[in-house]
Amino acid sequence: MAETLTRNEIEEIVIGNAARHPEYREALLKDPKKVIETQLNNRLPEGMEVKVVQETGDTIYLRLPHVITEGSELSDSDLEQVAGGKDDSDSGNTTYTCNNATGGFNTRNEFSSEVSLI
Repeated sequence: MAETLTRNEIEEIVIGNAARHPEYREALLKDPKKVIETQLNNRLPEGMEVKVVQETGDTIYLRLPHVITEGSELSDSDLEQVAGGKDDSDSGNTTYTCNNATGGFNTRNEFSSEVSLI
């Protein structure tokens, strides 16, 4: 069974990609929701916003995470909206295996700087 990435784990992946790939960083600043949806190969729930703020040499931003209150669990339909998985419908002959992977979550992290934001 595949593990679900937490918000922090997704954030680490995104920040790492933004630090290594200037085109990714630029796309992320321009349309963060589209970049995240493309990277996760999944749509984020309707109405969910994604904001990216870039620090400067003299400004630091602190992020206070959302605190889930008792009784505010996701409904089954909400869970289906955010559930991950690989969509084989238009992947051609590309296959992924993690049989020889060691450590981590045995996931494949791909990035394309050719994502169109238009």
